Amino acid sequence: MLCLYDTVTERTEPIVPPGSRVLRMRVHVPGHDPRGEAGRRSARLDELRPLLLADLVRRTAERQRLHVLAVHDGEPPRDETLALNIRPQEHPPPPAGADVRIDLHVGAVAPGIVSPGRWTRTGRVGLPGEPDASYLSDVSDAGLDPLAVRLAFLEHRYRRPVELTWDHLRAADETLRRWRRRVAEWAESPSRPIDEGHAARIQAALDDDLDTSLALRLLADLADAEPVPPGARFETFLHFDHILGLDLPADIGKI
Repeated sequence: MLCLYDTVTERTEPIVPPGSRVLRMRVHVPGHDPRGEAGRRSARLDELRPLLLADLVRRTAERQRLHVLAVHDGEPPRDETLALNIRPQEHPPPPAGADVRIDLHVGAVAPGIVSPGRWTRTGRVGLPGEPDASYLSDVSDAGLDPLAVRLAFLEHRYRRPVELTWDHLRAADETLRRWRRRVAEWAESPSRPIDEGHAARIQAALDDDLDTSLALRLLADLADAEPVPPGARFETFLHFDHILGLDLPADIGKI
């Protein structure tokens, strides 16, 4: 079960109590700055990090067969969330007889607010100074895949500070493209079951307060694990891409 650090209690606990089937998640959307066309609102890269955290929690929880009710207390920037594979909020009814027992608040804890449930927040994000890369459009204009930003965030645990330099973003873009090429190559080999040993270690890293940095290092180890059949590496990478959201199958059929 996924465990997260609660910034109020300062403990790492399962996101839901034993026996719960529903996670109700309230995402506190950061403020937006106007940019571009009149009336259009964009979020800076640092403002997208809490939305990415909420998306990771949701994807992981759903893989663990929890029914996730995700609600935003503001309007997320639509173009940016789509470009980063952040799924939109939904308002599905809970399953019949479900016991909704916890709220998970993702975002900054506002002073003086006392609300039931658990709170988690992301670390500070430093943005490049010159040339400017405050917005996702700046990254795209530089010829980088927008999902390189998602990968750059995933390379650090969500609670830790991160400096998004141009070198960091370019390196993430290259890793993303390299892994997509590898996945496309493995797709040409006979299918094999997921490599259980590597998968168990990667899942344990994700369950431990979403240690995506360790999960990515373990995936990199798997990519170079020649004893593991290509088909097994393919299936394992696709299995975890459902959580990481990096579009790793994007180059299948293109090489």
